[in-house]
Amino acid sequence: MVISSLIGITPIPLIYKLEGYMLGNYTLTKKALTSSPASVFEAISERKLLNIFRSTVKNTPAYAKFLKKHKVDLKSIKTVSDFNKKVPASDKKNYIKKYKFEDRCFGGRLPLHGNVDESGGTSGVATNWIHDAKEEDALFKAVKFELNYAFEADKKNLFVLSGWSCGPWATGVKFCELMERLTLVKNTGTDPNDIIRTLKMFGPKHDYLIGAYPPFLKNLIDEHADEINWKKYNIDLVIGGEGVTLQWVDYMKAKLKKGAKIVSSYGCSDVDIGVGFESPLAHFIRRQVAKKPGLRKALFGKQSAIPMIFQYNPTVHYINQIVTKDGKNEFEITLLDPAAALPKIKYNLHDEGKVFKHNELLKILRQHIPDFDVKFAKSGGKISEILRLPFITIFGRSDGTLSFDGANVFPNQIEKGIQGHKLLSKKTNRFKIEKKYDKNHNTEFHVHVELKKGHKSVAGLKKTYLEEIVSTLNRINPDFKESYANNRTIKPKINIYKNNHKLFSQDDGKVKNIYIVKR
Repeated sequence: MVISSLIGITPIPLIYKLEGYMLGNYTLTKKALTSSPASVFEAISERKLLNIFRSTVKNTPAYAKFLKKHKVDLKSIKTVSDFNKKVPASDKKNYIKKYKFEDRCFGGRLPLHGNVDESGGTSGVATNWIHDAKEEDALFKAVKFELNYAFEADKKNLFVLSGWSCGPWATGVKFCELMERLTLVKNTGTDPNDIIRTLKMFGPKHDYLIGAYPPFLKNLIDEHADEINWKKYNIDLVIGGEGVTLQWVDYMKAKLKKGAKIVSSYGCSDVDIGVGFESPLAHFIRRQVAKKPGLRKALFGKQSAIPMIFQYNPTVHYINQIVTKDGKNEFEITLLDPAAALPKIKYNLHDEGKVFKHNELLKILRQHIPDFDVKFAKSGGKISEILRLPFITIFGRSDGTLSFDGANVFPNQIEKGIQGHKLLSKKTNRFKIEKKYDKNHNTEFHVHVELKKGHKSVAGLKKTYLEEIVSTLNRINPDFKESYANNRTIKPKINIYKNNHKLFSQDDGKVKNIYIVKR
């Protein structure tokens, strides 16, 4: 309480200055994050939140117009509770696409130095995201900490291979920019042969870290086993862009040298590539959730899926849990970096998941696992090194999006492919999409199609569906086009059903079409 009170009266510039100094020193940062009460970071987060909100209203023309349009009484926003209750959420639809670039930029103008990256959307028109060069300072320090904490990079001379897609996509751009300031990095892109050549050229004496989307890494390891002995190389993996199963992690670790680490990260073009990362504690909790139905129910209610679990720094991102009108758990993110060229206030990514305070989740965990300390230690974790940071859990996109090899595929894009073809439009009643895994843990993209009454599947129909869907996705989804060009394993598998099949008839009483199959 005393520390929180002091934070409440500490000038904001001094808070940022102290943070910058701390984050510049890994040892200091680690000590602070493992020994300070979790409430300290929550207090700093809330202190910065109101400041960044007021600054954005004052200096960002589009955001001021946005609040005026929603008739927000700025004088009534005095507390964090006021902010959460009275400030409207922003997202790509109601804010990003409604206002001009310059108006959404801090100061009403584009930054003089920085970069522009992009992400695909439902319309197929790429969304561009602008970043000031100063933003990299905070992101660099955060990534440096995570790299040291997760992979002990401070004790190694890491050689990083970037297998992310090349071009204007956020992850590939930022990953290389940040890594070259921390380690030796080679941007191989999604060329497995270049990675193999590089490993052979430099040999097994180095500590390697390969970053890429999960399907690419799976193909890399499986398809090139006859060219390279993976167990002779010290290789760790950092993955992102989509979730993976625990079985996938175990499969990949079995292929690599004993002790190999696989760490997932959570981020997005919209906000940051480094919103959260899978700490040893987060991974341990995920495995316990998979083993213990009671723990899963206590944390996630009736949800049967096993989410990805990450820890995040609340002094960098303020994240507020919300429940939508249709009962889905989503969250709003506020970027607390004053150097951000495009401020994000209560930005909803429409990811489905939950947010837990550190002490809240640990309390539930200990209730279901009385010998938590012993089990965590057996898993290789260290109680003394647990980060006192909150958790964000992700089930996937709440808007019916599935991710394949880092490319988000939207149901309405599948619909465009079907409805744009006279024959398919005439035959199709409903469709669903599904992400599955085969016995070897490879990702499969399934499209389930229900035919209209009086129509039957005929020779060549599956091929027609496949060609139209792939053609449409390649035309309107730049992320899919990039991934598909380098990884044909994400080609959809078409499944055709007669009318009123149970996969579809189970939804007959529902108001909205259900586009995602969840098993």
